[in-house]
Amino acid sequence: MAEFSAPFDDSPIATQSQWSRMARRWGADGVHADDPAQTALKVSGNGTGNVVLQPGEAFVNGFYYLNDAVKNIPVTPNAGTVARVDAVVLRASMSAKTVRAFYKTGGTSAPALASDEDGVYETPLAQCVVAAGSSVVTAVNVTDRRWFTGSGAMPSIPGARRPSVRGRLLTEAGRLYIGDGAGWQWIGSPGVEEGSYTPQWSAGATDFHWGTSATNRGQYQVRGKRVDLHIHVVVASNPPGYADPLSVTLPPGFPCTTSHRSLFTWNFSSENGEGSAVGVAMTAPSTSTTKIARLRYSMTNGSNQSAVPNAFSLFSNTPFNIRTGDILDIDGSYWTA
Repeated sequence: MAEFSAPFDDSPIATQSQWSRMARRWGADGVHADDPAQTALKVSGNGTGNVVLQPGEAFVNGFYYLNDAVKNIPVTPNAGTVARVDAVVLRASMSAKTVRAFYKTGGTSAPALASDEDGVYETPLAQCVVAAGSSVVTAVNVTDRRWFTGSGAMPSIPGARRPSVRGRLLTEAGRLYIGDGAGWQWIGSPGVEEGSYTPQWSAGATDFHWGTSATNRGQYQVRGKRVDLHIHVVVASNPPGYADPLSVTLPPGFPCTTSHRSLFTWNFSSENGEGSAVGVAMTAPSTSTTKIARLRYSMTNGSNQSAVPNAFSLFSNTPFNIRTGDILDIDGSYWTA
């Protein structure tokens, strides 16, 4: 059959293979638990000829499994001369038409899991080490290997959250939270994964560029209302000596907040024998919400400890005559409106 669709009145799910193929699209294989600390289908050893499987539920290859009571699973004795690494698995069998817990022997490493979706399919619960000549598994020789599954993120209305569920995700007003059992902890907010733009430089009301072959690149990433920004410039010409301080545009569409100033660090390296400098750049919302308005550096009015410090703005020719080959970087974060 080239095409198949179901379930409809005249096209039901007729076979277990059809069910498996449909149901395994609903969720991943694994144990149903809100937290790995829960004991759902957890395996333990107690030094007897059995390992102990706790009650719990799971999906295996699209089929539901329930163990509603503590179950003892016999350990296969190790007649060899070296320790053996075994596994406890949940096995879905198309021929047996069941999902059951099995003890599966290995060798110097754990046995491989069967993965035939139309035959035998296995998911792990535990790894067990059986000493040479032994038929028992102690508690310290059992390692938890359960896969877990669960529902997707739960939507929520602000002011009407359900009680926190440990390990579960919740979405509310575009924000993502994770439950810790006591409350919902914020993980992230919508944003822009990564973006780039060409910054526009200006001195006062005059726009200018660093040369037609200059590198002038802005890269940014948005997380909620915070924007991480880096601007990189490699100068390709000698701009005029403008009478106003340098400023540069922020990423388009992401103006800065008017409630405070945001700070960046900047670094200038001269390739023309004038040294280098570091300083602080800042937004000034009272001047513009779309620009880094000033690039400043600190100086003093004297040469002793009591000299009063002051901050000066970077100009195209002060304190450096910015020329071809010089490099300027601005890096930091700011908050949007």
